[in-house]
Amino acid sequence: MKKKILLLLLIVIGLFFLWTTYIWKIFSCGFAGSYPCVETWSFDIREKDLIKIIKEIKKEHPELEPPNVSYPTSERYSYWYDFTFYYQDTNENVYTWIRENSDSATTTLALVAIATHIDSFTPIKEIKMDRKEINRDYGYFDNKKEISKFKNKIISLIRQKIKVK
Repeated sequence: MKKKILLLLLIVIGLFFLWTTYIWKIFSCGFAGSYPCVETWSFDIREKDLIKIIKEIKKEHPELEPPNVSYPTSERYSYWYDFTFYYQDTNENVYTWIRENSDSATTTLALVAIATHIDSFTPIKEIKMDRKEINRDYGYFDNKKEISKFKNKIISLIRQKIKVK
Protein backbone atom coordinates (compact mmCIF):
# COMPACT_ATOMS: atom_id res chain seq x y z
CA MET A 1 0.00 0.00 0.00
CA LYS A 2 2.83 2.44 0.87
CA LYS A 3 4.47 1.75 -2.51
CA LYS A 4 1.25 2.64 -4.35
CA ILE A 5 0.88 5.89 -2.42
CA LEU A 6 4.53 6.77 -3.01
CA LEU A 7 4.20 5.95 -6.72
CA LEU A 8 1.03 8.03 -7.00
CA LEU A 9 2.71 10.92 -5.19
CA LEU A 10 5.73 10.75 -7.52
CA ILE A 11 3.44 10.73 -10.58
CA VAL A 12 1.51 13.76 -9.30
CA ILE A 13 4.73 15.67 -8.56
CA GLY A 14 6.17 14.68 -11.94
CA LEU A 15 3.03 15.85 -13.76
CA PHE A 16 3.11 19.14 -11.84
CA PHE A 17 6.70 19.82 -12.90
CA LEU A 18 6.00 18.71 -16.46
CA TRP A 19 2.98 21.06 -16.62
CA THR A 20 4.79 24.08 -15.11
CA THR A 21 7.86 23.69 -17.31
CA TYR A 22 6.61 22.60 -20.73
CA ILE A 23 3.03 21.51 -21.32
CA TRP A 24 1.26 24.76 -20.31
CA LYS A 25 3.00 26.60 -23.18
CA ILE A 26 1.34 24.30 -25.71
CA PHE A 27 -2.09 25.35 -24.47
CA SER A 28 -1.28 29.06 -24.01
CA CYS A 29 0.03 29.56 -27.55
CA GLY A 30 -1.74 29.15 -30.82
CA PHE A 31 -0.16 27.57 -33.85
CA ALA A 32 -0.71 30.23 -36.49
CA GLY A 33 -0.83 33.96 -36.94
CA SER A 34 1.52 36.83 -36.32
CA TYR A 35 1.08 36.78 -32.55
CA PRO A 36 0.33 33.19 -31.49
CA CYS A 37 1.27 33.54 -27.82
CA VAL A 38 -0.40 36.77 -26.71
CA GLU A 39 -2.75 37.02 -23.75
CA THR A 40 -6.00 38.68 -24.85
CA TRP A 41 -8.99 40.50 -23.39
CA SER A 42 -12.13 41.42 -25.30
CA PHE A 43 -14.04 44.64 -24.69
CA ASP A 44 -17.56 45.55 -25.84
CA ILE A 45 -16.44 48.78 -27.45
CA ARG A 46 -15.44 49.92 -30.93
CA GLU A 47 -11.73 50.08 -31.72
CA LYS A 48 -11.66 53.85 -32.23
CA ASP A 49 -13.32 54.36 -28.84
CA LEU A 50 -10.86 52.04 -27.11
CA ILE A 51 -7.98 53.93 -28.70
CA LYS A 52 -9.38 57.17 -27.25
CA ILE A 53 -9.81 55.59 -23.83
CA ILE A 54 -6.23 54.27 -23.75
CA LYS A 55 -4.88 57.67 -24.81
CA GLU A 56 -6.94 59.31 -22.04
CA ILE A 57 -5.60 56.83 -19.50
CA LYS A 58 -2.02 57.53 -20.54
CA LYS A 59 -2.64 61.29 -20.14
CA GLU A 60 -4.28 60.82 -16.73
CA HIS A 61 -1.54 58.42 -15.62
CA PRO A 62 1.70 59.79 -17.11
CA GLU A 63 3.66 57.10 -15.25
CA LEU A 64 2.28 54.62 -17.82
CA GLU A 65 3.89 56.54 -20.71
CA PRO A 66 7.51 55.49 -21.46
CA PRO A 67 9.77 58.42 -20.53
CA ASN A 68 12.35 60.13 -22.74
CA VAL A 69 11.56 58.23 -25.91
CA SER A 70 12.10 59.45 -29.43
CA TYR A 71 9.78 56.89 -30.99
CA PRO A 72 5.97 56.77 -31.06
CA THR A 73 4.37 54.85 -28.19
CA SER A 74 1.11 54.39 -30.06
CA GLU A 75 0.61 53.87 -33.77
CA ARG A 76 -1.31 51.87 -36.35
CA TYR A 77 0.56 48.95 -37.84
CA SER A 78 -1.33 46.92 -40.42
CA TYR A 79 -4.33 45.29 -38.67
CA TRP A 80 -3.22 46.33 -35.21
CA TYR A 81 -2.98 49.52 -33.26
CA ASP A 82 0.13 49.21 -31.10
CA PHE A 83 0.49 50.77 -27.65
CA THR A 84 3.54 50.78 -25.43
CA PHE A 85 2.99 51.18 -21.70
CA TYR A 86 5.62 51.63 -19.01
CA TYR A 87 6.13 50.01 -15.61
CA GLN A 88 7.93 52.59 -13.52
CA ASP A 89 8.67 50.17 -10.66
CA THR A 90 10.65 47.77 -12.88
CA ASN A 91 11.73 50.17 -15.66
CA GLU A 92 10.06 48.04 -18.35
CA ASN A 93 8.14 48.71 -21.53
CA VAL A 94 4.94 46.73 -21.99
CA TYR A 95 4.03 46.04 -25.63
CA THR A 96 0.38 45.62 -26.52
CA TRP A 97 -1.93 45.87 -29.51
CA ILE A 98 -5.61 46.28 -30.08
CA ARG A 99 -7.63 45.04 -33.01
CA GLU A 100 -11.26 45.37 -33.97
CA ASN A 101 -13.11 42.06 -33.97
CA SER A 102 -15.15 40.83 -36.93
CA ASP A 103 -18.40 42.27 -35.55
CA SER A 104 -16.75 45.73 -35.12
CA ALA A 105 -18.66 46.36 -31.87
CA THR A 106 -16.00 44.57 -29.86
CA THR A 107 -12.25 45.02 -29.72
CA THR A 108 -9.47 42.74 -28.53
CA LEU A 109 -6.51 44.00 -26.53
CA ALA A 110 -3.43 41.79 -26.38
CA LEU A 111 -0.46 41.73 -24.06
CA VAL A 112 2.45 40.85 -26.35
CA ALA A 113 5.78 41.31 -24.58
CA ILE A 114 7.74 43.05 -21.85
CA ALA A 115 11.25 44.45 -22.19
CA THR A 116 13.72 46.64 -20.32
CA HIS A 117 13.05 50.29 -21.10
CA ILE A 118 15.59 51.89 -23.41
CA ASP A 119 15.45 55.62 -23.99
CA SER A 120 17.62 58.41 -25.34
CA PHE A 121 19.42 58.71 -21.98
CA THR A 122 20.31 55.02 -21.59
CA PRO A 123 24.10 54.60 -21.78
CA ILE A 124 25.20 52.17 -24.47
CA LYS A 125 26.78 49.90 -21.85
CA GLU A 126 23.41 49.50 -20.12
CA ILE A 127 21.34 48.66 -23.20
CA LYS A 128 19.87 45.17 -22.94
CA MET A 129 17.91 43.45 -25.66
CA ASP A 130 15.84 41.30 -23.34
CA ARG A 131 12.34 41.37 -24.76
CA LYS A 132 10.27 38.50 -23.38
CA GLU A 133 7.10 37.34 -25.12
CA ILE A 134 4.20 36.60 -22.80
CA ASN A 135 3.08 32.94 -22.67
CA ARG A 136 6.31 31.85 -24.35
CA ASP A 137 9.49 33.21 -22.77
CA TYR A 138 8.47 33.27 -19.11
CA GLY A 139 8.24 30.35 -16.74
CA TYR A 140 4.76 29.33 -15.62
CA PHE A 141 4.66 31.31 -12.36
CA ASP A 142 6.47 34.40 -13.72
CA ASN A 143 4.07 34.43 -16.66
CA LYS A 144 1.05 34.35 -14.31
CA LYS A 145 2.63 37.16 -12.28
CA GLU A 146 3.17 39.36 -15.36
CA ILE A 147 -0.39 38.82 -16.60
CA SER A 148 -1.77 39.62 -13.15
CA LYS A 149 0.32 42.80 -12.95
CA PHE A 150 -0.94 43.91 -16.36
CA LYS A 151 -4.55 43.22 -15.37
CA ASN A 152 -4.15 45.23 -12.17
CA LYS A 153 -2.31 48.19 -13.70
CA ILE A 154 -3.82 48.53 -17.19
CA ILE A 155 -6.90 46.36 -17.75
CA SER A 156 -8.57 47.60 -14.56
CA LEU A 157 -8.16 51.23 -15.69
CA ILE A 158 -9.61 50.43 -19.11
CA ARG A 159 -12.61 48.64 -17.59
CA GLN A 160 -13.26 51.58 -15.24
CA LYS A 161 -13.21 54.04 -18.17
CA ILE A 162 -15.54 51.87 -20.26
CA LYS A 163 -18.02 51.70 -17.34
CA VAL A 164 -18.05 55.47 -17.06
CA LYS A 165 -18.76 55.95 -20.78
